[in-house]
Amino acid sequence: MKELVAKISKGIFAILPFLLLFWIFSFVYEFCAAIFYSIFGITNANLFITFLIFAITLALLYYIGHLVDKNKEFLLIRITEIIIAKIPVVKSIYSGIKEVLNIFSGKNQEGYLGVAYVNVGNMQFIGFITKEEGEHYWVFIPTTPNPTSGFILKIHKDNIKISDLSISDGFKKIISLGVK
Repeated sequence: MKELVAKISKGIFAILPFLLLFWIFSFVYEFCAAIFYSIFGITNANLFITFLIFAITLALLYYIGHLVDKNKEFLLIRITEIIIAKIPVVKSIYSGIKEVLNIFSGKNQEGYLGVAYVNVGNMQFIGFITKEEGEHYWVFIPTTPNPTSGFILKIHKDNIKISDLSISDGFKKIISLGVK
């Protein structure tokens, strides 16, 4: 009986990455298809109008990106953030996501000090140094393979070895379970 359960669990773990990848692709496909079909339905199945709306949307996104790049406090984004800041639970989720995206996209370089290996006992963890405080560093140590959760540790500088990995290389190592 143990052998049967072991083989079934190995089979599940063997196909789990494919299932997760399929689930992610199907979610993205369904999301994009819903948007496309809603636009296509509004335009009465006129392919030219649908592609025109698509082109206008891309141009609008480009223009918004240009305005944000030119003026960091773009008014529409700022007003939206003020509204979101009034909603208790949504505010904390939004600010957390925005902070993480800013750090790892390179927009918040002053808040990010590098990738490091953290010595804890006989183990070494890969982490991201977020702040220097006297003789200590604050380090975010993400969990693998899902780096959206993890631990924040205040570690003495002697227990940290600064790495030459880039942010993306550090994340690749975490997400790939250390393979890459």
